[in-house]
Amino acid sequence: MQKDKKPKRYYGAFFLTVMFFITVLFSCLFSFLKGLGMADIIRNTVMSGIGSLALLLLFVQMREKDAFDYDNGENPGRFLIIYLFCLVLASSCGYLPAAGWPFLVVFVLLSLFSNTLIGICAGTVLLAVSVLLSGSGIEIFLMYFLCGVAGAIFFRELDQTYRIGIPLAASLLLLLTSETACVVLYANEHLKLSLFQIPLLNVLISLILLLIILKIFSAAVIFRYRDKYMEINDPECALLVELKNKSKEEYYQAVHTAYFCDRIARRLNLDADALKAGGYYHRIGLLGGENTWEEVQKLAEAYHFPPAVNALLKEYLDKNTTIQRKETAVLILSDAVVSSMLFLFSRNQVGNIDYNQVIETVFKKKLETSLLRECTISLDEITRMKNLFKEEKLYYDFLR
Repeated sequence: MQKDKKPKRYYGAFFLTVMFFITVLFSCLFSFLKGLGMADIIRNTVMSGIGSLALLLLFVQMREKDAFDYDNGENPGRFLIIYLFCLVLASSCGYLPAAGWPFLVVFVLLSLFSNTLIGICAGTVLLAVSVLLSGSGIEIFLMYFLCGVAGAIFFRELDQTYRIGIPLAASLLLLLTSETACVVLYANEHLKLSLFQIPLLNVLISLILLLIILKIFSAAVIFRYRDKYMEINDPECALLVELKNKSKEEYYQAVHTAYFCDRIARRLNLDADALKAGGYYHRIGLLGGENTWEEVQKLAEAYHFPPAVNALLKEYLDKNTTIQRKETAVLILSDAVVSSMLFLFSRNQVGNIDYNQVIETVFKKKLETSLLRECTISLDEITRMKNLFKEEKLYYDFLR
């Protein structure tokens, strides 16, 4: 495993170094083209260098901790391309009216293809470049900074439901309100409709760009593995058929576990596709002789499982990996409930079983251990999960 990490680390470091030097170069070049004095050129170059260096260090730290959204941590080259596009845009803003800068788009774009913290920091560095080049006041910096932070946060929770209406409307309304307060009301003219032309144009352009970006993002990131999930989450997938041929008991336990994983994921607003796949394949290592992470990893690589599924299965199976994801907790408890029910049914075919008591016992035993001590799942989510299990009495009868 160590051999795999080093190339990725060097690969990412290369792109980050390029990002640092190009930021400094652009700041120096555009300051010179703008006709600024030597003192201003030095100031702009140094400030952009410090900002991009801090961004570089933050990116490395986040990558070491695997703290990126989606698969962004594995694609530093993609982030570099987006950052360079935003850098060109930010440098060009030095020649445009301050009321027309599309920095809401810049903050959201950078956040979507990294994570919220890196997106905000990168957007702030680029915003500083624009402000230094244009000589704009602190109110312009604060206006776009606060709108950008809000926009990055509004679009933070995009998932496969793809609900963009409220974040889009809230971001644009905030931008228009800020432009009115910081630009229109402070113009050196009487208040008139013509003063709203550039702010309204900025809002319109931001709307169009955000719709384009979100469309690209959904295709490239959110729904990137849609076809793969459709393949592996089919009970008749070749890998599952192989498990069925080896052991019908293990196959049906996997199917029942996947059912509960899917139901709970949708109720708790978790990654339903990845969690359902985790339910299907958490025992697939038995095809290699032993259900260990090493055996499962071989099959996952051979069938090109999505990264989210690999991460989930690794947390579930690898004893050296700390369980942090909510999805892993759901998989553990779903498997435990299904295993307990099937065991009791095999011992007691006709007798009555207190399903609620079984579920309470399973949850109590799992929570008493240190297994989920560092997991991010809340007590409220655990309670909602437990209640769902208790609602499935008809399904348990079907399992008999």
